[in-house]
Amino acid sequence: MAKTPTMGRASIFRGKEDGVRIQGLITKRGGQEFEKARRELALLYQDVTGRAVKTVSDADVIEYLARGTEDTQEYLRRHAKD
Repeated sequence: MAKTPTMGRASIFRGKEDGVRIQGLITKRGGQEFEKARRELALLYQDVTGRAVKTVSDADVIEYLARGTEDTQEYLRRHAKD
């Protein structure tokens, strides 16, 4: 399972302390696709690490969409033991 940071929710992508905050509204269709990406990331996390994740944060979905599947797989492989 993804680790829980000292503040906030469990997180797949770690080290957001110095990150960039993003906030916005998206269309209904965009929201549906966003939720689809959330499910895809949960499956990808399980495929790469062998562990299920209970929740996938909005920030993790945004990071996944920004990085793309290949970079996310590489990140998960490097941090699978964290």
